[in-house]
Amino acid sequence: MTFFEALSKLSKRKKVDGYYEAGFMLTPKEKQSLIIGFSVIGIPILICLLFIILN
Repeated sequence: MTFFEALSKLSKRKKVDGYYEAGFMLTPKEKQSLIIGFSVIGIPILICLLFIILN
C-alpha cells in the first residue's frame, strides 16, 4: 500500500512560500516504491508503443 500512500501524498501536497510542509515529504521507502511502481507500469507500455510504431 506504500505506492498508493505515496501517490496520495504527492497529489495532496502544496507549496507554501516555496516550501513543502514537512508532513508531505516522501520517505526513502515511499520514493523507492514510486520508482518501482512506475517502472512496472511504464516499461510494458513503452514496449507496446514500440511494437505499435514498428508495425
